Amino acid sequence: METVTRPDTDAYDLPDIPEQVRWDDEDAYRPGRVAREKEHPAKPMTVDQALYEMELVGHDFYLFADADSGQPSVVYRRKGFDYGVIRLA
Repeated sequence: METVTRPDTDAYDLPDIPEQVRWDDEDAYRPGRVAREKEHPAKPMTVDQALYEMELVGHDFYLFADADSGQPSVVYRRKGFDYGVIRLA
């Protein structure tokens, strides 16, 4: 397996990681591979709007562009009917 160095991570002193097996590889099915990749347009929204969108699609998490910070963030469902927010620093 080939090792890939990502130029955008050089400033972070991260170790090289092996390239992941992708869904379009010609090999037979193997567990632990990336099975799907999606790209979605992201308009900035508030946490409340992201929670609404998460409930609308019926998922346990929702990735969004935070209107307040401008950073990618995730809202997610916690046990006990609570929600959480993860923000990149």
